[in-house]
Amino acid sequence: MNFPLRMSLVLALLPATLLAPQSTSAQEEMREGKTYIGLMGTRLNYRSVDEELLGQGWSSMAALVLGTHVSEYFHAELRGGSGLAAGTIDDQLEVNIEYFVSWYFGGHYPISSYANIYGQFGLTHLQGEAELVPGAQGQAYAEIARKEYPGSSFSTSWLAGLDFEVVDDGFVFLEAGKFFEDTDSNSNVFQYSFGLKYEF
Repeated sequence: MNFPLRMSLVLALLPATLLAPQSTSAQEEMREGKTYIGLMGTRLNYRSVDEELLGQGWSSMAALVLGTHVSEYFHAELRGGSGLAAGTIDDQLEVNIEYFVSWYFGGHYPISSYANIYGQFGLTHLQGEAELVPGAQGQAYAEIARKEYPGSSFSTSWLAGLDFEVVDDGFVFLEAGKFFEDTDSNSNVFQYSFGLKYEF
C-alpha cells in the first residue's frame, strides 16, 4: 500500500475511533489567544509534472510552524522550511525545494477530549530547482530543466489534518493536502506531513 493511500486511510479512520463525549474540563479549556510553535517533516508527491507527462516522484522537506488561535475555532499560521532530499521523476528529472514560506487560515473542531480535526487554506511562495538526471533522454523533461522551476513561485495551498494532545499543551499532528501547482509546467505537488507542536 503506497504512502498517500496509507495517510488517507489514517485520516479517514481515526476520527471514528476517537469520537467520544468530551470531559467538562476539556470543554471549558479555551484555545482562543493561545500561540503555538512546531516542527514538521513532509513528503512531497509530484504528479503530472507536464500536461503530457504523468510521471510521479517524491521528495522530502522540513519546516517550522508558528500559529495563533484567533478564536476558539479559527487559527492563522505561518510555515517556513526547505528541502531535505531531492526526488526523481521517471528516472529523468531531479526536483527539490530550496525554500518555501506558507501562510494559512483555517478552522479546527474537537472530536474528543484530546483530538481535533482541522482544515487550512492559504498561499505558498517557494523556490525550487530541477535538473536532468545524467543520461536522461526525455526532451520534455529537458525543457523543464532549462527553465526556472517552478515557473510560478506563488500558489494556493490547502490541507486537512488531525492533532492529538499527548502531554499538557503538546500535540502530535498528521496532515494531507495540496502544496502547490506550477502553472508553467502543469506540475501538481501534494503534501503528507507529520509533526509536533506546543501551545502556550
